[in-house]
Amino acid sequence: MLCFIGVAPVWAREAAEIATPITISVYDDAGIGLATMQEAEEVSSAVFARTGIAVRWLNCGVNGELTHVSAECGRARFPANLQLRFLRTPRDLRPDTFGISYLNANGEGCYSQVFVEPVAHLRGQFAIGMGTLLGHVATHELAHLLLGSNSHSALGIMQAHWGPKELESANMGSLRFFAEQREKIAARIAAALQRKERLEMTSVSHCNIAAD
Repeated sequence: MLCFIGVAPVWAREAAEIATPITISVYDDAGIGLATMQEAEEVSSAVFARTGIAVRWLNCGVNGELTHVSAECGRARFPANLQLRFLRTPRDLRPDTFGISYLNANGEGCYSQVFVEPVAHLRGQFAIGMGTLLGHVATHELAHLLLGSNSHSALGIMQAHWGPKELESANMGSLRFFAEQREKIAARIAAALQRKERLEMTSVSHCNIAAD
């Protein structure tokens, strides 16, 4: 059971035009290793590509060790810079919780966590690669940031509880977002970027005011 708070050629043909890049800083505090982490990232990228999002991954910590591959690692700003952290177990949450995403009062956030041990337990129900399953769980959690509050659905990748049927879909690459979810993600990202642009223009305007 999942509890959340808060092939490739086929995917390519179905992908929307990729126009919106986001950067995700990833920290492996659970010791899953670089290979599994990169596999999870590739899986997540493929799912997000169908929403019109191109993901740039920064592996900022591997096996609990900070790598500081980029000065951008610590940057967190919705929606362009998000943070994802793999942890062993959930704290102060139900032990079968797979992940959590943190949202503010406006339904926006930058931080998601995925808990590896509960994911591994669910994996025991179906023959699926750990990287594949972690990639779909990570996509679910990151999508909570992009979709906002109350973003679970009855079916698809945003379903709150996963079982063998969902695992089979994930293994086949068919666990995905629905059209209305893709449209909502695109609209929220566009609105946030427009707000950012307006703020930057206002800042520039203020800087250009002449003073005696």
